[in-house]
Amino acid sequence: MAPSLRTRTVITVLIAAALTLPTKAQTPAPNTTEWENEALKLRLFYPSDLIRGDAAQVMQDGRLTLFGIASASDPKLAEATHCLRPVLLLNQPQSAAPQTPAVTATILLAELDVDCLTPEQQNKATNLLSDMAEIVNKIPGMKSIAQPATYTIGWQKVHMAASQGQPQTPNAAPSQLYTMGLSTNWNSHLLVWYLSSNNVDTLNRITKTTVRFGRDQAAPLYPLAIGNATP
Repeated sequence: MAPSLRTRTVITVLIAAALTLPTKAQTPAPNTTEWENEALKLRLFYPSDLIRGDAAQVMQDGRLTLFGIASASDPKLAEATHCLRPVLLLNQPQSAAPQTPAVTATILLAELDVDCLTPEQQNKATNLLSDMAEIVNKIPGMKSIAQPATYTIGWQKVHMAASQGQPQTPNAAPSQLYTMGLSTNWNSHLLVWYLSSNNVDTLNRITKTTVRFGRDQAAPLYPLAIGNATP
């Protein structure tokens, strides 16, 4: 039996609505900028006051420089990060007006290069994801301010760690820093975000950068707030 006119109309409306949903999901929210990587099938919508930088800036002698700490100055950090490859670097530019101190913010997206790992590490590469996130707790001068946890963005499993302290940066006075590490295995890519700021409210703001995995709905990288552990 052929469907009635009313049934055909309802079906047409439902199909049209379904086709329009992906388009709406791609629209950036106000005051955000879209970044897309077709190879990763990944989109980010980050605060527009962050400026995209050259990801190569965080490499020194072929190794990742995390939070301004050169890997050469910390062998343990060098060992933990030597197989990470930067994909995207976002920075909050220094304000023209003098501030005491100037608020800083950084988002770094990197991918774990599986071919760089030892055969033993390759066999448990996905198990390294929690280690990649928890690097923020192992930087000299930093301490955990949140229990490392696992949560989901849609169907995507994400590892989280957060820390606070004064990292020991060579040739620079110690300064307060709040950091977060987020890692996930997406589309056979082992990805990790490192977010940092010298202001806890700013850190919480940039963690609300939204991510869209494939055709899923965009959602915040981290939906909750991290508190200041200083008494």
